[in-house]
Amino acid sequence: MYNSPAPRRGRWSPHTRLVAAAVTSLMAMTLAPAPAAATVPIRQAEAAGIGEGVRALRADLAKSAAAVGADVKALDELLAKAEAAGACEAAETLAGFSGDVGRVKLRAEDAARLARGGHRLRGQALSGLPDEEGCAGPVAVFVDPEQAIPAVRSLPGFERGTVRPVAGLLDSSGTRSSFVEDEVMVSTADKGRLDEFTKRWNGAVVHSFVPHAKDAVPQYLVRVDTGLGDPAKLGDHLAELNREQWKADSLAVSSDAGLRLLALAAQEAATDGNPLTVGVNWLDEPADYAGRTLAEAGFGPNGFNDNPAAAYQRDPYGWSYLDAGSVQDIGVTEAWTLLDSVGRLDNKVRVAVLDAGFSPTVNGDLPASTDMWSAVPFKGAGDPGSSASPWHGTIVASALAAVPGNFKGAAGPAGPVADLTLVYTGDDMFLIMAALSAAVADGSNLINMSMGKRAHWALAWTLLPLDGLTALLRATNDILIFASAGNDGANVDGTTCFLTCWEKYFYSPCENTGVICVGGLARNSLNRHGQSNYGSEHVDIYAPFELLVGANPQQSAPNKAFAAAGTSVASPYAVGVAALIWAARPDLSEDAVEDILMRNRRLSPDGKIKKKVINAFDAVRDALPASLMITTPVDGWVLSAVSPSQFRATVFADGNGTPTVTWRLANNTLLGTGNPIWATPPPGNHVITARATFPNGVTATDTVSVSVVNHTPVVTITNPTAASPAYGVSDPIPFHAISSDDAGTLPDSRLSWFLDNATVPFATGHNPTVVTGGGIGTHTVRLRGCDSFNVCAEDTVVITLAVDPPNQPPVVHITSPANGAVLWVNGSDASGPYHQLTLQATATDPEGFPLTTTWYDNGVPLATGLTPTVRLRGGCEVYGHTLTFVATDSAGNTRQDSIYVTVNILC
Repeated sequence: MYNSPAPRRGRWSPHTRLVAAAVTSLMAMTLAPAPAAATVPIRQAEAAGIGEGVRALRADLAKSAAAVGADVKALDELLAKAEAAGACEAAETLAGFSGDVGRVKLRAEDAARLARGGHRLRGQALSGLPDEEGCAGPVAVFVDPEQAIPAVRSLPGFERGTVRPVAGLLDSSGTRSSFVEDEVMVSTADKGRLDEFTKRWNGAVVHSFVPHAKDAVPQYLVRVDTGLGDPAKLGDHLAELNREQWKADSLAVSSDAGLRLLALAAQEAATDGNPLTVGVNWLDEPADYAGRTLAEAGFGPNGFNDNPAAAYQRDPYGWSYLDAGSVQDIGVTEAWTLLDSVGRLDNKVRVAVLDAGFSPTVNGDLPASTDMWSAVPFKGAGDPGSSASPWHGTIVASALAAVPGNFKGAAGPAGPVADLTLVYTGDDMFLIMAALSAAVADGSNLINMSMGKRAHWALAWTLLPLDGLTALLRATNDILIFASAGNDGANVDGTTCFLTCWEKYFYSPCENTGVICVGGLARNSLNRHGQSNYGSEHVDIYAPFELLVGANPQQSAPNKAFAAAGTSVASPYAVGVAALIWAARPDLSEDAVEDILMRNRRLSPDGKIKKKVINAFDAVRDALPASLMITTPVDGWVLSAVSPSQFRATVFADGNGTPTVTWRLANNTLLGTGNPIWATPPPGNHVITARATFPNGVTATDTVSVSVVNHTPVVTITNPTAASPAYGVSDPIPFHAISSDDAGTLPDSRLSWFLDNATVPFATGHNPTVVTGGGIGTHTVRLRGCDSFNVCAEDTVVITLAVDPPNQPPVVHITSPANGAVLWVNGSDASGPYHQLTLQATATDPEGFPLTTTWYDNGVPLATGLTPTVRLRGGCEVYGHTLTFVATDSAGNTRQDSIYVTVNILC
């Protein structure tokens, strides 16, 4: 972990502004003075789970220390303070914990894990504050591969068969971003300086270009040796680059290489004099289906956006043949979002593509589960197909099931749901039939055949074997078969006549029994594409004729999408929509899926199409039943038994009206009604059920399993101590204790003080001053603290009681500050920062004689009198002060009281 120190004040130079924007655009924080937020209570972060997290971290610390016999009392005290502090104070204390844990003799892996935990909790405390507030302090950058997960692990390399590693970054607000782990962008017209840069960092230029603009400066992408970056200097360089922005934050990086890359770039950007303009190669981050933002290949052809004249954009939510609201208004993207909202985008549908020329590796954009095999003797599944279109199968598969949002290729309608099988299929009818039969036997529910044969009417009978097979398979299996209409611009129902009329050609498999035939729509239009075949009887539905696909061996430029055209891509597009319908409701029959697909077709102004335009969103909405998905908590979460947790669900009403949502435990105990609710389940492992009941009686349910934890409280006696002098049996003794629990400090009523083995307490509360009632001798004082679930913890101290002297000693008690108080720096002088306050104590002598009183700070005399005003020193670390008040009577009898406080400052 590396902290950015308190920045030096100054003005931004134009160059520094440019560099900071390029290098740390996601790191800059808005200015918020610390005092304004210092009083914000930690409960704002408690809602995000920090209280539970701190307690879990304390348990982890204790377990790690026990394994090696390490003394971690000071670290545990820091965590205890974080539980009771304000948000900014907690963040500062957790930063101190993460910095100090490496100095204790723990196992390296334990220390690293505990440090990460402290930084994570610091980030949660900071994120609990409103954006307009915040805390002053450093930007802490640390490696956390478990949470800073990049959007993708790698990008296609600039050389065939290579990849570019990607690192992830996560800030305290939960915003994720990704960057290439070993690349730096350099902007310079000075070739000599570029050469110096590459030599300095053992780098190599992997790509370059000159922008198409007057006086443009060349741009270089340099692969560097990240091992040369020095993370120890990252904090200083970030402070220099962000001089006027000093809001505390925590940035997690997924790898050491990523951290060193940031350090390397920041060092170059912060160099005094004439630094190079450098940047980190950030990825255009995809959000998700809910955010309606994804990212495909970085480059592609123009003309596929809602505005056909606009340049290519990589977000498929803006592609006119996929999105909602465009001229075609098919709504595949909105169907994705709807299915995702109710947890059904993870449902998988078995889809087979019968074709030839599959190259999933070069394409790199098909579902991870993609399988392929050959139905042709002596041909491998990955062999090219016909010379006219050797990689036709790859194009078809991409049109159907290219995975959305992975920075590669394109996006196919079934990309999120397809369990894809690629079947290398021959050109002859027999091998096509064999492949079709094998695909059905393999369990595919949807089959695409982007192929066609045209037989003269006199020889149409020769196609009856294939027609018979498609009819049989469709009738006896839970499948739908789709085929392309063809690209001749012809009427497949065209007739020839003599006395009577009949079809001139038999188009197979388009016109086969049991086959859904797909024609093509012109780009950005509801009209037929001029090359698409049509037919009022046998062309059943129309999908986009022109769309984007990923790479294949003939079009293998990295990071690029390619245009494809033909009913060969319209057919798999329609298959993809059918797959979304089946994912919406997996229990549908194939007849029901076909019916939903067909009855939601939309009207075209083209008389050759009429009401046959594919409509993905309405079809998926039609298929989806009333549904509910619990979004918070997530299955497996650990919840607090003391602090309320949020319970929230997403509901799809399916026209049934607004439901009532009830939340219950497995034993039918009601947690609450509403969406969302806040509730506190009892400790234990629970299955939580949410039930949506609609006005017409329809219901939908979902369940999650959670663990609800109540931690054992912690109680500590701070006075008397083992070093305290003997007390008289009649002395009122000042007892002090501190406590912590899931909900904070235990109530006074739950702390009880016992003498030896007594079952009746002699006092209650955190700070009683009482006579114990014990006899002369040594005694064990036992403090018990119990939470609301009657889970208890104890601490003990041994005291000695002696015969009361003839002259009774004084009775003393510190009344202010409170034991365990956190005091914040409120001034500074030549000796440094301090907290100024008035100490308060009471001291009486039973005989009424005058007393001499003295205050000590960590054993050093500090002041005299009952109410002196003093300055307790502080600094950038937590400063602890043991304040002791001593009273002495005229006979030399002394008594004392001690408390412990800390003085803190945010640096």
